This record gives sequence, structure tokens and C-alpha cells, in this order.
Amino acid sequence: MSDKNKKYTLGIFYGVGPETEMLTQKFVGNLINSDDFCKACENLELNIKCDKCREHLKNYSASIYFYEQVGKDVPDFIEEPTEYLPKSIPPVDFLLVVGIHQDLLGGLPEYLSDKDVKAVIVPIEDPIWVPPGLQIQVLKDFEFMGIQAAFPKPFCALRKEYDEHNKIGYHLTKKHDYIHEFIDYFKVGVPIVSFLMSKDGKSIEDKCVIQCAPCGSTHYVCQQLKGKYIENNGTSLNEKISKAHHAYPCNASMDQDTILKDSCLHVGGYLVRNAIRKDLGLEIEESQKLTYIIK
Repeated sequence: MSDKNKKYTLGIFYGVGPETEMLTQKFVGNLINSDDFCKACENLELNIKCDKCREHLKNYSASIYFYEQVGKDVPDFIEEPTEYLPKSIPPVDFLLVVGIHQDLLGGLPEYLSDKDVKAVIVPIEDPIWVPPGLQIQVLKDFEFMGIQAAFPKPFCALRKEYDEHNKIGYHLTKKHDYIHEFIDYFKVGVPIVSFLMSKDGKSIEDKCVIQCAPCGSTHYVCQQLKGKYIENNGTSLNEKISKAHHAYPCNASMDQDTILKDSCLHVGGYLVRNAIRKDLGLEIEESQKLTYIIK
């Protein structure tokens, strides 16, 4: 568990391309929690105003020490990755690496060997960002360098418990206590929610997001359920959750992933749906259980 009195520091490398930049901006925007970050309510339909569901959230802007794009104007094949990475970076506890060139990712363990970074988080929102073979090799290199690392696919699958989304040797280095500190401090990862029900137990009066998807969608999805009946009344609970998840929207890839046997977007939807169903005491849906081909 993270030290409540310690201020942890974060640096961010992100790759080239509009989708990568947009996703990175969402992750950073959720942490900074600026007044204009989330516009989902206004975009939902006409004459809907923001109901300030994020106004009580912590602003982590003081923890973000750098936010830097890497890989612009690089050759298709990079022989010496360290030549194309920043010459120096401020000392940080955590490094978030979003969609960078695969050769640059392969060179990160060596590059960070003398940088005193405690842990590296490499979210995979699109299967083309990090092919399975590269993921395994880079994780081994981080192990060798003594740097903790996590490769959550998608980012909202990041959690402390071991499961199909968190396997040592594929998603996690053997030591990963600093990854847990990242989760505890920034309160991001797999959604964890709590609801206050009406006296008759049929509708949701209020919600509390204990741990949010890194893009910030959990707050919006749960806010959209307030005042709604959880029993079927034309639209099922699952449909309400799915509609809100897509309206936010989730920007993870819709392309089929060979390891997940599904898309990153759909997995993100399963995770928030089952977090909500779990707190409501409803059956967890089997569609979250995914088959992996790498053992």
C-alpha cells in the first residue's frame, strides 16, 4: 500500500499519431481533473449540463513531472533506440508509456537502467501497440534491469489480484509492489464502485467510485445510473451500462485481439459492467472470462 504522506511522481512518454495522443490526453486529463476535462454529459443530448460529478476528485497535476512525445520523425526500423529517446529525464517514481514505436519500447529497459524509475506501466489500448512476443521480451529485459513493469491490456485491467489480465511473466514482473503503489496512489485501474440504493432496493440513489478506469469513464458510467431502476424496465442494466460506456466514449481499439479473443474496448466494457454487478449483488457475467493462448 502506498505511503499516504508521500507524493509520488509520474512521467509520461507517448507515441506519434492522433489516436495515441487522444488516449494519452484522456489519461492525463483524468489525473489532472481540470474543469473542462469531461464533456460527456453535454455531448449526450441537447440542453444537458454537467452535474459536476468530478468536482470532489483529487488533482494530480503536481505529480506529473513530464509529458513528452517520443518517436517523431524516426526511421521505420531503429537500430539504436536510445539515440531517439530524450537525453535526460527528471527523476520520477513511475513512467507511463503509451503507444510508442515498438523499437523504442524494446530499448526502454536499457535506457532506464540508470534513471532510478521504480516502475513502468505500458497500457495496451490497441493490439498493434505491443505484439505478444515483444511484450514478453521487454518484460524479461525489465526483470533483468531490476525495474518493475506492468502491461495491462486494456489499461482498465490493471489490478492487484492475479487473473487472466494480470499474469507474472506476461503482464507483470515478478516483483510488482511499486505497481500496487501506483494503483493505490492514483486510484486508477480496474473499476471498483459502491452504490447507495433506494429504500425499496430497486433503484440507485448515489454512487462512489473507489477506483476508476484510467480514462475517467467509471465516474460517467456510474453517474448515468443514478436514479435508474436496476431491474428490467425496457432497458436492461447491462444495456444502460453499455450505452454510457460507449457515450463517454471508451476510445480503446475495437479490433479483435488474438490474445484476448475480443477487442480491448469490449473488455473495458466487461470490466466496468461486472464491477457494477458485483456491488449490486448480481451474478458476474461469464463473458468477462477470456481465453488466453499464451501460458
